[in-house]
Amino acid sequence: LAEDAAIGAVLSVFFGIGIVFLTFIQTMSEGRQAGLEGFLLGSTAGMLYSDAVIIAVGGAAVLLAVIAFRRPLSAVAFDPEFAASSGLNVPRLDLIMMGLVMAITVVGLKIVGLILIVALLIIPPVTARFWSERVTGVLWVAGIVGGVSGYVGAALSAIAPALPTGPVIVLVSFSMFALSLFFAPARGVLAAVLKHLSFQRRVHVRQGLLALAQGQPIYEKLTLRLLRRAGLARADGVATSDGKARAAKALRDETRWQMARSREEFALAATFYDGLTEIETVLTGDQITELDRLIGAPKGVRP
Repeated sequence: LAEDAAIGAVLSVFFGIGIVFLTFIQTMSEGRQAGLEGFLLGSTAGMLYSDAVIIAVGGAAVLLAVIAFRRPLSAVAFDPEFAASSGLNVPRLDLIMMGLVMAITVVGLKIVGLILIVALLIIPPVTARFWSERVTGVLWVAGIVGGVSGYVGAALSAIAPALPTGPVIVLVSFSMFALSLFFAPARGVLAAVLKHLSFQRRVHVRQGLLALAQGQPIYEKLTLRLLRRAGLARADGVATSDGKARAAKALRDETRWQMARSREEFALAATFYDGLTEIETVLTGDQITELDRLIGAPKGVRP
């Protein structure tokens, strides 16, 4: 079986068995004394000092194991084939990873319960991914998110005793995820929207400059407004002196890119062409001079 199919089959079957056992035990007179609700939903407010010590020791042991196996586990998580070719024992590292997940699940049972521990396993690292591109950064941010969620959730539950601690911790964690989803500087929704708008403006300016260079009228109001704001065109659509120079440069670069795509020696560089990338950031001055020689650059037009 494929891994996802095996996980789905085992999870669903054992969940069904667990529900059957839970229903049967709850009908017994001593069922509630078994503490099943505490394991399912958590009992943070009712923890003893010994429980806190066990959680601290267990969490520290898992943390030390993660630090010790960070590099090989990262290699297996990102590229198992590369890890195997590097001499790493991938099956053994998979077992270690699953063992750490199981250990931290057992540690967190008393805090939020079995049902919500999955949320604390997933939400902090997903939140951290919005803020970092490196494994070490994700580990640090995920730890901070988890710690802050636990502290703030427990504090809110203490202030309002009617609120269950475990679910409040998860809700605080989710709120941090939601803030990261929308406001993370590089990967957030707001950043993506601003990046898209910036891309649209660049496209409009580029198309407007090409239209000015070819003597074509500009009908798009947004394009004309952006050109006017940049001082490249007047309100009637006529190019300014700076606009004429920029338009001639844009048209010339377009011709250079077309020539580069048709020449084998420029094939690799031509893959970077998207209509917006400055040609000087991809090709050297000698290469641009060679392109100008091939297409016959008019005098006075320089890169």
